[in-house]
Amino acid sequence: MDIIFQSGDFYNETNSILSNLMTIISALLGAIISGLIAIYIFNKGLKNEKEKKRNENIIESNDLEQYFFHNVDSINFFIIKQIDEIAKCSQRIRDWNNKDFSLSIFPELTTKDIWEINQEKLYKIFVTEREGEIREKANDFINVRNCFYNIDNFIALQTESNKEIFQRLIVNIEIWNENLKTLLSLSNAFVINYNSNPNKGKDDFLKLYTSLMVDKQRELILEKKNENMETVFNELIVPLKLYLKNNKQSSDIRIHMISEPIMNIQKAFYEIKNLRKERRKKVLNSGRNLIRVKMLLNESVLSTKNRNKKIDG
Repeated sequence: MDIIFQSGDFYNETNSILSNLMTIISALLGAIISGLIAIYIFNKGLKNEKEKKRNENIIESNDLEQYFFHNVDSINFFIIKQIDEIAKCSQRIRDWNNKDFSLSIFPELTTKDIWEINQEKLYKIFVTEREGEIREKANDFINVRNCFYNIDNFIALQTESNKEIFQRLIVNIEIWNENLKTLLSLSNAFVINYNSNPNKGKDDFLKLYTSLMVDKQRELILEKKNENMETVFNELIVPLKLYLKNNKQSSDIRIHMISEPIMNIQKAFYEIKNLRKERRKKVLNSGRNLIRVKMLLNESVLSTKNRNKKIDG
């Protein structure tokens, strides 16, 4: 048998497969490494973004918290001013020289800025972002909101009461003034009729009437007491009422002529007296309620401030 030798290079099939496999593995490793790097960069960027967002939220929450507490301080300040005004109003109502029963309301005493705050964010400040028992935290939040509702209610009620009391007061003041003028006019008419009577003689009624409606009224004017309804009523009207009572069977037409104006004045006087009592009582009660609102507001806010903030925000 002849042996045949082949010249040239030998082809190694095994080496070729390994080479291709290494190429594929290198490509896969490169892709994986690139992917991992991309994921790392993405996650790091996402973490940084979340951290940035978290810091922004913390700053925003802190700013909102400070803004809220500054508004509470302002409300507290003007509640004190309003309570002082209520005390002054009460004193004015007791003064019969005063005919204005309205309560001045400070325009700065307002919850408008408070209600413009996002209430969900405010809830987070009171409850979510602070440590402590959730029921207690929620109660403080609810109490604070209720205090603002009560302040709004105070303003609305007093504004309406000012209108109502003015209308009721002005009606009775007009009745008082008109009938007092009528009594004064009758005094002039009685004097003229008396002087024109050729058979005039002693007239006890006219003497009493003119001494009250002319002399006494002039005296009150000089003493600057004529604007004091209580003084005028006691000094002028009560003596006339007593005379009417003692002479109710008299046939003197003048007694009947002054009876209706006197009754109208008496009715107006007691209406105004009752208005004073009613208004003063309501004003003082509103002041007491406002004091309670202030105390509850401060207790709930202080309780919230004293709670530690959660570390994770």
